Amino acid sequence: MSRRADPTCIRDAQPRDLDRVAALWTAITDHHREIDPLFTMRPDADSALRDLLEAMHRDPETLILVYDDAGDLPGMLIARIDQQPPIMCETQRAEITDLGVREAERRRGIGAVLVDAALDWIRASGVDRVEVNVARANQEGQAFWRARGFGDLMDVLQRRL
Repeated sequence: MSRRADPTCIRDAQPRDLDRVAALWTAITDHHREIDPLFTMRPDADSALRDLLEAMHRDPETLILVYDDAGDLPGMLIARIDQQPPIMCETQRAEITDLGVREAERRRGIGAVLVDAALDWIRASGVDRVEVNVARANQEGQAFWRARGFGDLMDVLQRRL
């Protein structure tokens, strides 16, 4: 039996981690590309991805977490706080934009402890609602998020031209 995830292995990503976070993000995107070609990354996306992660890392409204297993980083999560239009009663919401665990390390609870840590950060930020986007055809992702209490809010409709 494989060992279970340890919540004490969760920490904020450091600048030195961003290349490995980028690699995990690329693996997540590759996994989603198998679900729908919409998720195909540009062949030259590496430097843009690194620049994006550096900007996110500097943003106080964005959280990048890693699961650090004795120097190995098999999991990552990115969340952010968004401001809503001032006409709404709810002026902030959070979004977990990315969650990924290396395929060989899945089903150990790494994703769950990353989500728990992100939800703690979101609560501490004073935000009381969090969203995630999950591809409808991603059955594994749908089951993961629904098991954590997330439910339907909106349907995103698309039409290719």
